[in-house]
Amino acid sequence: MAGPFVVARNQVLIGAPARHVFDYLSDITRHSEWNQDPGYRETVMTEGPVGLGSILRRERNGVMRGPLIVRGGMGDNPVQIVKTVTVTGHEPYSGLVFETGNSYNGLLVSKDKVSFQFQEEAEGTRVTMVSEVEAMVPGGFMGPVYAIRVVRAALERLLGGLFGPTASRMSPGPYLPRIKEAVEKGQVTGDI
Repeated sequence: MAGPFVVARNQVLIGAPARHVFDYLSDITRHSEWNQDPGYRETVMTEGPVGLGSILRRERNGVMRGPLIVRGGMGDNPVQIVKTVTVTGHEPYSGLVFETGNSYNGLLVSKDKVSFQFQEEAEGTRVTMVSEVEAMVPGGFMGPVYAIRVVRAALERLLGGLFGPTASRMSPGPYLPRIKEAVEKGQVTGDI
C-alpha cells in the first residue's frame, strides 16, 4: 500500500451562503445527484442527522470486463459493487470529508477520500474539492492505472510547490458544476 495521493483539486464559486452549500453536501443521501454513478441503491444509512461517523452504503450489480478464470480469455464477469461512504470530517459551514471504501465482489479495491472546504466571499461561497485515492489491491486491472497515478502524484508533490496551482488542478472538475447548479437552483426554489 503506497498511501493516499491527490487525484484532483478543483474549485468553484457558488452563488449561495456557505450554510446552504454545506447543508446540501452533508446530506449524503443526495450524493447521487452530483456524483452520478447510475444504478446504485442505498442499503444502509445511519439514522438521525448526518454528522461525524455517519454511513451510507450503496450497492449495484454489474458486469466487469476481465479475464475468465474457468474458460480462459477475456469476457464479461458479473460483479457486485459496494461503496461505503463514511463522514470522517464534519465542521459546519467550513469543511466536510467523506471516505468511501470501494469493494468488488467483497474484495476491497480502493478507498477514496473527498474533502470540501468552504470560504465565504462577497459573491457567494468558494468551494475547494480535493479527491484522493488509496489503492488497496493493485491487481492486474488496477496496476497500470495505479502506477501512473503514483508517478503523477509524486511529480506534482515535487514540482507543484515550484510553480503554484496549475489551471488543470484548480478547474471545477466534473462534480462541482453539478453541485453549483443544484445549490443555486435550490436557493431560488427554497429547497435548501
